[in-house]
Amino acid sequence: MERIRSDCFIIGGGVAGLALAQSLVKRYKNIFLIDKNKSLGQEISSRNSEVIHAGIYYKKCSLKAKLCVEGKNLLYDYLIQRHVPFIKCGKFIVSVSDQETEKLNEIKNNAEECGVEDLVFNSNELKKYPFINFAEALYSPSSGIFDSQSFMLSLRNEFEQDGGIVLLGNECLKIEKNAKGLEITVEDKNTREIFIVETNLLINSAGLNAVKIANELYGEEKFTNKFLKGEYYNYQGKEKLDHLIYPIPTENSLGLHATIDLGKGIRFGPSAYLTKDIEYSHKNSEKEFFLKTVQSYWPSIKKEDFSPAYSGIRPNVEGLEDFLIDFEVGVESSFINILGYASPGLTSSLALAKYIKCQLRNLDI
Repeated sequence: MERIRSDCFIIGGGVAGLALAQSLVKRYKNIFLIDKNKSLGQEISSRNSEVIHAGIYYKKCSLKAKLCVEGKNLLYDYLIQRHVPFIKCGKFIVSVSDQETEKLNEIKNNAEECGVEDLVFNSNELKKYPFINFAEALYSPSSGIFDSQSFMLSLRNEFEQDGGIVLLGNECLKIEKNAKGLEITVEDKNTREIFIVETNLLINSAGLNAVKIANELYGEEKFTNKFLKGEYYNYQGKEKLDHLIYPIPTENSLGLHATIDLGKGIRFGPSAYLTKDIEYSHKNSEKEFFLKTVQSYWPSIKKEDFSPAYSGIRPNVEGLEDFLIDFEVGVESSFINILGYASPGLTSSLALAKYIKCQLRNLDI
């Protein structure tokens, strides 16, 4: 059986793994990134709203707040420098009652405590959309949208140009610790060949499979998945939007918001319900729920305006509200688990990579 030596081995080719790979490629020789799918970013990173978040909703001093606020600025700079398509379109968060307006004030205060400094109440601008119902509107000018696939492709290209190795269709089967470090058994699903990777540094950014790998590394069921599935619907009506429209967030999500893509197409979502299965069928069973919910801020919308789009799964972890970046440093081997990396993961990715790179430097790993 073939053995490969890697100074840094990254499992998971979504936006987190790619950002880390691009950031660390000059620090480590023989750095590998593997993904079990045949192309990169096929799960969480490509099944979302593609929104650049401002950092509005997250708890003060949380990693989500810190990495989102910093990551937004890093991301815009990167997109400009690498010519990745984006639109800084701005976002309205709308209330539809006095009670919700009180909540809107709380959201603004929380965002400012987290370092978001550009939020303003601006109902006049929203009046350009007479079909939108609202009592008050909080405007985030630095929110936007971008082409996440082009972003991930750019990160991959940089990684490979600097000597990094990407292995697609390769799945981690087993991880074992020994006196020399870590041995990772990998199956190349393209050829059915199995090989061993020897490393002293493993980074687990495997998204929906991250908990499984983390528990294997710890040798116990330390973490439990709490997957939330969400579905999206495309809008088939005649109205147009140039901004994102968000309702007041719910307990499990940011609400059924109206987002636009780079071609100004409109979609609604995502919903949020528990699931144990990793499958992406669109059941098209939530149209009535979408209709009733969206009509709270878009009263004229009709059932026939909704067309099934796609679904995604959030990699939530039982008991975690924040990102968890879990460092385990040993004499012969070290590993990092990135868990609960749901929204605002896209926006936070470059800041996440910067944070972990800094920690590795401080730990002299």
